[in-house]
Amino acid sequence: MPFNHIAVNNIYMRNQMIKRKRIVWWHCLLSCLLFFLFLPSIVFSYDSSPSDFKKLISALEQQSSLYGWTDVKPKTISWEYYRTTKNKNPLIFTTFGNSTGNCVLFFGGVHGDELPTVYLMFKLAHYVKDNPALFKDKCIVIAPLLNPDGFLAASPTRVNASGIDLNRNFPTKDWQAKAIRQWIAKGKIKRYFPGEKSASEQETLFQMALIKRFKPQKILSVHSPLNFFDYDGPSSDLNSFEQWMEQICKETNHPLKKFGYFPGSLGNYAGHERNIFTLTLELPSSDPKRGGEYFQKFQPSILKFINLPVVGSPPNVKIINNEK
Repeated sequence: MPFNHIAVNNIYMRNQMIKRKRIVWWHCLLSCLLFFLFLPSIVFSYDSSPSDFKKLISALEQQSSLYGWTDVKPKTISWEYYRTTKNKNPLIFTTFGNSTGNCVLFFGGVHGDELPTVYLMFKLAHYVKDNPALFKDKCIVIAPLLNPDGFLAASPTRVNASGIDLNRNFPTKDWQAKAIRQWIAKGKIKRYFPGEKSASEQETLFQMALIKRFKPQKILSVHSPLNFFDYDGPSSDLNSFEQWMEQICKETNHPLKKFGYFPGSLGNYAGHERNIFTLTLELPSSDPKRGGEYFQKFQPSILKFINLPVVGSPPNVKIINNEK
């Protein structure tokens, strides 16, 4: 009898231990799930002012001062961000107006050494913020600096911190067959390296996420220093849009050029494959001190791009009224 009593007691104790382990395991699992569930609001909330965001804003203010951008105040804009770069720089964007449809998306600083493109987008954000009545019925999304690692490098670079050209990294249909092959054929120039695989970079995924979230009808990406407008987009209303572009080119004395599609480029991904009106503004130079001059020159055409009345969903999009 004592032997049986001990055996039963041992079994009971072992079962209790197993139950306790299970309870502890489930508590750990639940804690982990709750942590990851609320992680975005903890880490990425603008209100919480995390250190990475503060460091970025501080660095941007220092760079603005260095380049003489005295009218750019990044900390006065309400930014959102959900991704960070290899160097822990948040990828920021801001929204204005009505964010439910007919959106226009602006990109700057895709290449970190194209300095005035960043100024133009920050300046545009200030202008839209300061004139809410002009844009209350619009949906405007501005991502002013897509490559903060390259922009904030000691010597600004076209590529990001991983050495990848972000405008060759989109997962276009021709990427697998052509991207690396063309890069090799053109001499393996490091400035144009598309990456080992498409959509490998947080900066690329960030742009894709904005396109997916806001479903823009129009995208304007600012580059330098090739000095022209380049249009990529749907063929459903191509003639009307080209007529509008010709008028804009006359007004700004800035030529229109068919630059073509590259594997992994935004124009290919958004304009060619997704039939979004995608316009590239190539500034005349990459001199940061000419940012104010360029904003003054191109502000009217940027505002006309915002107001260009486009209707429909890709691929059936068109201009409502091509006013000259």
